[in-house]
Amino acid sequence: MADLAVKKNWLDEDAAAAYVKEDSRPLETIIDLSNIHGWLLGAIEDAESRYAALVTKLLTQDADRLEDLKKAAFAFGAEHAVEESRPSILFNAMDFLKLDGMPCDGACIVTDSSDEDFTWELRLDVHRAFWKEVRGLPAHYYTLRSEVFAGFLSKSDKCITTKDGRVYHFAAK
Repeated sequence: MADLAVKKNWLDEDAAAAYVKEDSRPLETIIDLSNIHGWLLGAIEDAESRYAALVTKLLTQDADRLEDLKKAAFAFGAEHAVEESRPSILFNAMDFLKLDGMPCDGACIVTDSSDEDFTWELRLDVHRAFWKEVRGLPAHYYTLRSEVFAGFLSKSDKCITTKDGRVYHFAAK
C-alpha cells in the first residue's frame, strides 16, 4: 500500500517510509529470546498500527482511493494464489496471508473441517482497535482483507462466503 501511495503520488517516499518497516537481519538476531511471546505481540501490534494508520491517512485524504487500494489488495492475494480445491489445504495456505492476533488468542477457530463444509469463525475482532485508534473505519480493513482473499482464491474453484462477518466458509464459485 505504501508503494502504491508513492506510485500514485499520494505520498512522497519519505512520508510513505514512515509506514514501512523492513528488517532483513536473521530472525534470531531480531527476536528477544528472553520474551518471545512479548516480542511477537509487539511486532504484530506495530505492523497492525502502521497499516491502519497508512490506509486511514490515504482514505482521509481522498475516499475514492479505496478502489485502487482494493485492486492492490486483490493483486497481493493473486501473487500468492494456489491452484487447489481442497478447503483444508486452502485454509492452511491462506493462514500464511492473514494474522488474527496471537494463536493463543483463539480469534479464528475452524468449526468444521470436512471437505464438504469447511467453516471457521472469527471469535474476536483483534483488528478493530488499531483502526479506531487512528480514527479509521474497521470496515476498510475487512474490505481490503476480502480482496486479498479473493485474489488468493483466483486460481481456485472456491470463494469465501459469510452472512454475518463472523462465520465464514468456502463455497464453489
